[in-house]
Amino acid sequence: MKILYRLLLTYGALIILAFIAGALLALAWDRFERAPWYQIGLLGLAGSAVGAFGLRFAVAQAQAMSEPLQRIALAAKTIAEGEFDVRVEASKLVEANIMATNFNAMAAALKTYKSTSIDRLLAEQRRNDVVLGSIDDGLIIVDEQARIERLNPIAARQLGTTQELAIGRTLDELLGGERFNQRIIDDIASQSLSQDDEPDLVIGEGVMERRLALALTPFTDESRPGLVLLLRDVTEEREQEKLKTDFVLRASHELRTPVSGLRMAMDLLAERTPFAPNTREADLFETVHTETRRLGDLVTDLLDVSRLSHADTPLKLETVQLSRLAEEAHARFEPMAMERRLRISSAVADGLPDLQLDPGQFSRVLDNLIGNAIRHTPPGGDVGITVVAGSDAIRIEVRDSGEGLTRRQLARIFDPFVQFGRNTGGAGLGLTLSREIVERHGGKIDVASQRGQGARFTVSLPWPSEVVAG
Repeated sequence: MKILYRLLLTYGALIILAFIAGALLALAWDRFERAPWYQIGLLGLAGSAVGAFGLRFAVAQAQAMSEPLQRIALAAKTIAEGEFDVRVEASKLVEANIMATNFNAMAAALKTYKSTSIDRLLAEQRRNDVVLGSIDDGLIIVDEQARIERLNPIAARQLGTTQELAIGRTLDELLGGERFNQRIIDDIASQSLSQDDEPDLVIGEGVMERRLALALTPFTDESRPGLVLLLRDVTEEREQEKLKTDFVLRASHELRTPVSGLRMAMDLLAERTPFAPNTREADLFETVHTETRRLGDLVTDLLDVSRLSHADTPLKLETVQLSRLAEEAHARFEPMAMERRLRISSAVADGLPDLQLDPGQFSRVLDNLIGNAIRHTPPGGDVGITVVAGSDAIRIEVRDSGEGLTRRQLARIFDPFVQFGRNTGGAGLGLTLSREIVERHGGKIDVASQRGQGARFTVSLPWPSEVVAG
């Protein structure tokens, strides 16, 4: 039965019953003084009974209409709590029965969607686990409190633990010490990427020692931020680098004496056996003499690179005015620039503090940078030297208006034995040596360039500890 019909029936029945009850009570009142007392009592009881029956009928009808709605409301609450198996029974009310049918269909659809979503999430999680497990490098995901949320089996094996023991703990708790927690929290807060010079993480001792290269990448999503830590085992690479460095150092030592003797012999031969100019003998001798000098310079550079790559090689530090080194370098290369019809200029800021530098080694850095700038700048171009004081470092810039570098060349510019451009010279170790020298002084060297727009090399040195930048 429809709710509207039930309401009309209820209201009609109540009106009729109320009319009957009222009529009985009115009749009892009308006969109050003429009829015997028991007739009046019976009429009153009859009217009251009719009224009570009408009230009970109304309550029963209201319950009949509200009960299906209450069942639907209770079922909706159950679904809101995540239980989708609930169903609403059919009702005699047409409207409530329609609502129950639609509700049951909705509950079935929600259950199917939940089941499908869970299956999809589980499949996605299994796929992620397979991907993480197939990565050759260790991968760790940490939250904003530096606690490990997830790691792949490779990372657990690299750290000497298990996934179950690692999750929920910090790296400092696993490894001991206080290296990572605050660093991770700061990187997540600032969303800053890790630097390329991040020290290796050393795990184990002796023959069990492993070296892991680190890469920290913060991220943020809709819920909360975190950080991905990539661990790459570079133990064999570091051993090969050490073997290579030791080999170069030993070979350079062995070559230095004979090459020095050869250069001395060529110099003596040039003094005692002059060749007539513009002859084939003179040209050959000049070629041999030049290549001998280049070979000697190559051996010297190889020795210097090998020595500087060892952290235990001391620097001859002195209190040095950087402005004086820059001005002396300008003076040394001014004749060469004029010969090539280049404009060379220098600008040094006032009030620069004295620095603790190895003047001989740092002069080589300036010579390499300025010499490269002059060699790769065409006639009529400009070469500039600038020394400025920044808020975080003292910077020396050497810029030119030469041919510039491509992105691929920029990525390899500091690699040993690499040379670019039309005017190459030397062995390609100058910039490699310069980087080693600058890094041994606690600084860094960068390059910015575009093809056809020149290049700018920037050396950044830290402020002295007793001086604060203004």
